Amino acid sequence: MRHIFRQAGIEDIPVIRALSRRIWEEAYRVMLSKEQISYMLEMMYAEKVITEELLNGTVWELIVVDGEPRGYLSYSPAEDNSVKLCKLYLEKPYRGTSIAADSLSRVVQYAARNGRDNVFLTVNRNNRAAIRAYEKNGFSVASKVVTDIGGGFVMDDYIMKCEVTPLEA
Repeated sequence: MRHIFRQAGIEDIPVIRALSRRIWEEAYRVMLSKEQISYMLEMMYAEKVITEELLNGTVWELIVVDGEPRGYLSYSPAEDNSVKLCKLYLEKPYRGTSIAADSLSRVVQYAARNGRDNVFLTVNRNNRAAIRAYEKNGFSVASKVVTDIGGGFVMDDYIMKCEVTPLEA
């Protein structure tokens, strides 16, 4: 099983949206209601939202396994000299493989190349498998946050952080 990362562009938005729907409906069905999943998918994956992110410097990449898109990640520089890992999602058969670790390493390397101090992310506090994967790859819980996202829904998350070792000059 060979995987590569391919920079995504505007033309890849339909692929990202299709992947997000498949992955979210499978991965979150025990953590979130169908209504909240639908609300969040539209809030975060509307064509307009992804387009604006792409145009404003968020890096979107497709994770391509044996020639087929099987996941995606997005990340962007944040104001506090860090990098925010916005999204990292894989179809179920590819979770628990080296792909997630490679994805996280890729974002940490991006942060190091760009002189950033750390990488941070938010993760649902009930997503134990993801939390374990992040911890295994050097992230630790920095804080808890409950965010009102509208529509009568909240995100109950941990903020996890990984310090970045600066690159030698």
